Amino acid sequence: MQSAFDCENNGVSFGRVLRLKTKHKVKQKFDISTDHKVFLADETGTEVDEDVFADIIEQKPDTLWMVIDAVAVTDSPAHTSYPSSNETDAPSLHSVASSSDTQPSDSDGPFFPPKRTCSDDHLQEAKELVKSVLEKKPAGEKILQEYKTTGKITDSTRRILVNALVGDMIDKYGSIPPKEIRVKYAVGIVTLFPSLKDPFSRKGCEHFYDAEGNSGYIAWRLKTVQRNNRCSRTTSDDKCERRGPRTERVSSPTEKQLEGDRCQEAISFLKHCSDLEQVTAKMKSTFQYRQKMIQVPEKSSSVLSLFPRFLDTKGLVLQDFELLFGVETASKLLEKWDCTLKQKVIQEAKNLTQSPLLSCLIQSAENCSTCQEDWDCDMSSLLLLVYLLPPPSSGNKKFVKISVREALDRVVRFHKSCCSFEEVLGSTQTTQPYILAVGTSKSSIHDYYIAVDKWLIPCMAKSSLSAFDELFKNTAQDFLFVQN
Repeated sequence: MQSAFDCENNGVSFGRVLRLKTKHKVKQKFDISTDHKVFLADETGTEVDEDVFADIIEQKPDTLWMVIDAVAVTDSPAHTSYPSSNETDAPSLHSVASSSDTQPSDSDGPFFPPKRTCSDDHLQEAKELVKSVLEKKPAGEKILQEYKTTGKITDSTRRILVNALVGDMIDKYGSIPPKEIRVKYAVGIVTLFPSLKDPFSRKGCEHFYDAEGNSGYIAWRLKTVQRNNRCSRTTSDDKCERRGPRTERVSSPTEKQLEGDRCQEAISFLKHCSDLEQVTAKMKSTFQYRQKMIQVPEKSSSVLSLFPRFLDTKGLVLQDFELLFGVETASKLLEKWDCTLKQKVIQEAKNLTQSPLLSCLIQSAENCSTCQEDWDCDMSSLLLLVYLLPPPSSGNKKFVKISVREALDRVVRFHKSCCSFEEVLGSTQTTQPYILAVGTSKSSIHDYYIAVDKWLIPCMAKSSLSAFDELFKNTAQDFLFVQN
């Protein structure tokens, strides 16, 4: 079978080629002359055009297709075949006049009027809806004028009609409109254009939309739009730079980056240098090398041993973050927290079910607490995020749910300044980085550290907000030097 790529290059739709080949095989199997005109119809007797034929084959492979003699249909008094605008070898039923629109003669046999399934008000409402949509569309006037002049519409015009209505439907109700809305548009079409009714269906509009089988022109057009949107998003995502934890980020540090032997010399020099100015410069020039290490799980755990200046020089984490994301991004949290974000967090926390610990944090965040055992207002407001943010989910059956108090300890821990660091680091079980606040009390902290796998990275911060900012930047740039 001709590929979709070849079809596109030849200016022929894949659905058209597929339909023509199907007709050819049917004629061969039943020994029908190749010159004899037939068309394919679905279970409802409605011909499916080339735009959606391939979609139906793919999505409903068990569809029962009927081969209908086009000549016999053309000669029938109840049907009229109109030539397609893009097909010359296989005329189809297309849009036919309904036999219920005219009074039948005695020779037509018993006449059974169609059942009324909608009230006149609903029919009129659906009709006005479709009419109002078409009057607003550029091609709508052409559709209305064509029907007024000829009493019918061609295949190409019918496709424009369906596309326009589906577009309006998606604008109002999203890419998956409710079924009742689809039915309403379908009813509006056959009410506004009576000759488009199907005399052999219950409502007369099932060939435009059948709610039971989710089929018809409207359903097929919606599926096409949804599929195209998915393809567009996939293509866009492939082109976009991904920002996963192990994805290499593109950065353009202003400092010249060292490579090869010169980079190794700088790394060796850093292990024995204590001059702040030289350390800062060498760390900038080895930034790209360090970023490549972080992307490799086997190497990322050795970053601190290869660059030990992180452990005794403040500000290196902030410097790398600025090189990676830029100065403007680096200052976002500190700029917005006090002026906008903090009060919003406190207000949202007040709407939660209150507990003693939550109430204590809210009071501290509002500077209403006088207890020295409480965190300062900034840290308390930041810890309220633990309550507001959803808990992490995991597909692992061994995933253990922790309490709120344990979750708070995984953000910040207090360490009394007179105690040994080994004591608190030795009791830590988590590999997740957290803030170690050192001071005489929670409300009186004089140093902050980022604890990572029993290592302590000193923070430049002198406030709890700045310490949290450094913790975030440490995590955001993949400085998780231990593998989970």
